[in-house]
Amino acid sequence: MNEEKLAIDTLTALGAKDTSSPSQTKRGTTCFTLPTGTCISEHKTGYIRKNLLNKNGSIYTCYQLNPQYKSAHKVISREGKLYEWEHNKRMLINNRAERLKRLVLYAIKDINQANGK
Repeated sequence: MNEEKLAIDTLTALGAKDTSSPSQTKRGTTCFTLPTGTCISEHKTGYIRKNLLNKNGSIYTCYQLNPQYKSAHKVISREGKLYEWEHNKRMLINNRAERLKRLVLYAIKDINQANGK
């Protein structure tokens, strides 16, 4: 059994339903709605997200679940002054099996929190 099918079967066993629209499927996006009402998705572009839905069931905002790392940024202004700071960047996950695996872990965490564990 390949890893992608195993991850999808695990999500289904946890009570998640595949709620991808035809246009999302065409673009390589897979959405799952968990029993807690949370909508999570994995995208061909390398992102995994928690989606917030409005009353009509369409996505109005999302949170990225990808791992973060710090990145240094430097700029020299027009006056010649150097500005330096760090900001967070998101790590893209190009392997679909890995994205699905991370969704399974997030689903378990979300379900456990909803059940008070």
